Amino acid sequence: MHKYYYDEDLALVFKISPVVASVVENDDTGAPATILVHADIKVTNFKREKVRRTISEVYPADRYNPDSAKKVFTATVLQQVLGNAVAISEEEYDALKMRLEPASYCN
Repeated sequence: MHKYYYDEDLALVFKISPVVASVVENDDTGAPATILVHADIKVTNFKREKVRRTISEVYPADRYNPDSAKKVFTATVLQQVLGNAVAISEEEYDALKMRLEPASYCN
């Protein structure tokens, strides 16, 4: 389930996919080496400019399990991206999206 955020100061709306963690194994031993954590982010501003990016981070498997790596990723990396944005509901996101992404343009 996606999460939605709005930064009123910067007039940015964020749509973030669920955070996913994948265990990457060592080729030689087959033992877990690292945990790759990532999320897809869509940012839209009031000029109707959109940016889509995948944000990722790698964590050592000997210090983190997939759940703890996701928590650290959410608390650090995503928090840096979101800044002062506040969580909003999907309905609020859709209402803002109507203002940001009109269905058609009249000339």
